[in-house]
Amino acid sequence: MRTDELIDSLVVDMGPTPRGEPERKLALVAAGGALIALALVLAWLKLRPDLGEAVGRPFIWIKAGYTALLAVGAFLACERLARPGVSSARAWAAFGAVVAVFAGLALFELIGLDPAGRIAALRGGSWQVCSRNIALLGAPTTLIALAVLRGFAPTRPGLAGFACGAFSGAVAATVYGLHCPEATFAFVAVWYTLGVLGCAALGAVLGRWMLRWRDLAPSALGSDPG
Repeated sequence: MRTDELIDSLVVDMGPTPRGEPERKLALVAAGGALIALALVLAWLKLRPDLGEAVGRPFIWIKAGYTALLAVGAFLACERLARPGVSSARAWAAFGAVVAVFAGLALFELIGLDPAGRIAALRGGSWQVCSRNIALLGAPTTLIALAVLRGFAPTRPGLAGFACGAFSGAVAATVYGLHCPEATFAFVAVWYTLGVLGCAALGAVLGRWMLRWRDLAPSALGSDPG
């Protein structure tokens, strides 16, 4: 019996994942991840000094809305990838649509600026550290999300890991907005998105190891020509 055939048969024997179980556990991961990211912001990066004034202006909410929608799209992908045979295509389409819409707003913003203004909008004052900070804030939650998904039956470990990382990175990016004073569409579209994708890449790498079917008995596999 080939390895992939054995995995398919084992998945069938496991039975369906209880309805709502992945959603409940991933919601807890989101809450825990937000608390972890907040603790790291408070201890390491600190809140932006003008936070009280910023919450009265629209852009901090626009920024949070963007990253929260990314988290929702990746959450839906994680939930689907936790169950074998369930397509995650619509979830990824929603994730990509959010990125595309925000990128369009960033492009529209840049068109209306002169060359110096475009550079300022893209770089802000923290472009060198923004993506790195988001990825670091999301790394602990990525590990937790992978551990949770391991308890289900993901059959695409790389993609499932990518979804876990994107989900965790987007949650972290939402919290990171409490520290980051940048207020242009261009900055958020580039550096926040790269931070989320960096966390997703970490999840993809770790997922191929943490989520693979490595507990199968070699004797059960027999001779595998593949």
